Amino acid sequence: LSRVESMAQLAKGVHRALLSTQPRCSLLAYAQTAGKATAAGGEGKDGKDGKAAASEEASQRPQGWISKLLVGQQFNAEGAQKQSHSSLLSAGEYVYEFSTHNFRAGHEADYLKAFGGVVKATEKALPSVELVGSWTVNYGRTLDQAVHLWRYKDGYKDVDNAIRARKEDVGLRAAEAAAAQLCGRRKSILVKSFSYWGEPKARAASHVYDLRSYVLKPGSMIEWGNAWAKGITYRREANQDVGGFFAQVGQLYVVYHIWAYPSMSARNETRTNTWAKPGWDATVAYTVPLIEKMQSKILTPTEYSQLQ
Repeated sequence: LSRVESMAQLAKGVHRALLSTQPRCSLLAYAQTAGKATAAGGEGKDGKDGKAAASEEASQRPQGWISKLLVGQQFNAEGAQKQSHSSLLSAGEYVYEFSTHNFRAGHEADYLKAFGGVVKATEKALPSVELVGSWTVNYGRTLDQAVHLWRYKDGYKDVDNAIRARKEDVGLRAAEAAAAQLCGRRKSILVKSFSYWGEPKARAASHVYDLRSYVLKPGSMIEWGNAWAKGITYRREANQDVGGFFAQVGQLYVVYHIWAYPSMSARNETRTNTWAKPGWDATVAYTVPLIEKMQSKILTPTEYSQLQ
């Protein structure tokens, strides 16, 4: 059996052991407990009740990333039950789009030329939307495929503007139609980035990219985020971490990780070295039971990508 398969067989038992020795990572439960403790605090200094004093004190303290992960941006403990998982896991306003195009076999060059027209038309019609990553698939379930990562810097306002532009902007409609004629299936999903991962930053040439997708069990996204907030620390030394995202529109409870390596040989060496680090195996053992399905694609950048 491979190392991952062996870990999968032991995962349930290790998962129970971890839960028995560590507090369960439930951010909503944490927030609810915090709210009860604040409400029961009685009067504080200056004659203020515990809730008011705690609220004032909290508002004066700057939020660190751990605080944002635990309680969300500008979090109100009283409204914890009403806070979405997205606001707990992502502190930024950016929204990202993964756009996947299956171009016709033998027409990669024609497709990429047409896609260049889409990039130019988008820059003109939607100036606050930028193409961060653009790749073609070299190894994976589907070949003759391109994957593009767009960043909506004004969040859902940009998403609304994009919907209108695709209906009303003549230049953008013509460019997208030209690229679509060279494609079979196309798919676009909206995602947000995990706050502990950070936003993708431009990279100079040259890298291969590993796009990993995980379909999680419904209800397990918070646990995944908590486990990876620590797990990512084992993967930063080789500057391999590009971005981590979770779905907002499309198939839900899906996570995407992007890793960069100088070569496939470097990828193999880096991953082997990671397994040698104490604690990484516990991260895998904790998260494997949360996964229903996973896959990997090896990507190489196109000329339009900021991630080279």
